[in-house]
Amino acid sequence: MRKKPPTKRPVRLVLTMGDPAGIGPELCVKLLTRGPLPPDVALTVVGSASVLREAGRVLGRELSTPIADSPAQQAGKKAVLDLHDFPLALLRKRRPKPECGRASMDYIERVVSEVQEGRADAIVTSPISKQAIAAAGSPYPGHTEMLAALTGGGRSVMVLMCGKLRVAFATTHVALRDVSARLTSVAISHTGKVLADGLERYFAVKRPRIAVCALNPHASDGGRFGDEEERVIAPAIKELVAEGVSATGPYSCDTLFVEAMSGHYDGVVAMYHDQGMIPIKVHGIAGVVNVTFGLPIIRTSPGHGTAYDIAGTGVADVSSTAEAVVTAAAMVRASWQL
Repeated sequence: MRKKPPTKRPVRLVLTMGDPAGIGPELCVKLLTRGPLPPDVALTVVGSASVLREAGRVLGRELSTPIADSPAQQAGKKAVLDLHDFPLALLRKRRPKPECGRASMDYIERVVSEVQEGRADAIVTSPISKQAIAAAGSPYPGHTEMLAALTGGGRSVMVLMCGKLRVAFATTHVALRDVSARLTSVAISHTGKVLADGLERYFAVKRPRIAVCALNPHASDGGRFGDEEERVIAPAIKELVAEGVSATGPYSCDTLFVEAMSGHYDGVVAMYHDQGMIPIKVHGIAGVVNVTFGLPIIRTSPGHGTAYDIAGTGVADVSSTAEAVVTAAAMVRASWQL
């Protein structure tokens, strides 16, 4: 029997500003000033008020959102939690900088603590630069790994969603030449299990149909183009089925994604980054949302990067960030019904 939420209250979301030199500040300002939000959401942007005001100047929008010490608690309310006065001079040349990387990590650490301490329900993260956080000394290649470490969430899974297409990744930020060595049956079966659990828990998909990608062309064509399908991927699928997951494959990707986009499958496990990223972003980049499954907290993000080349021009599309907010709110509501 499903439980009702203990009280009727808004969904409290905290949104990081992301890399100060990227498009994150402009996207945050667009949401704070005119962005459509679900009526039961309270939204707080965590970042630098000075950078947000500068983004507002670029957009021709005055940032009148209140500066707060903690996240907004009332439906329809918006706030800015100002961590530090980031030097605007560093925004003149839009490129990865250690100062931007350090600020990005500060914002992430703060929003995680807001959820862990019960002042917010979920986090939405604006884009960061992997080069910038590395220059700032981060041991993590990206958001997903950093959030897992901060929350003690174990091995989390990156999932990209756009409409009926949902793709999880057995490996993420790995050089293509290293993918085969990194692939293990354990990693693939874990990814499929976490994907299936997340779809059922947060998106009301009963017994999700999970399709598993091959690694090699034509699924190796009987061993002519590699042996990973038989040696690594097939055993992982067998393990998933033994655990009650409706998993099939391995399938050649040139046909699998066409079927997945039509809704024939509820989720896809990709073997490496671009194998899944390219089809989902071609499917509709403005609506892509990055969701991290397997964490003890709810996290979503827009499905694009810092876009330094257009940062500071005001032309960045807020659609993916707005969709990430809507998705996070829906996941929180679903968690209240568990």
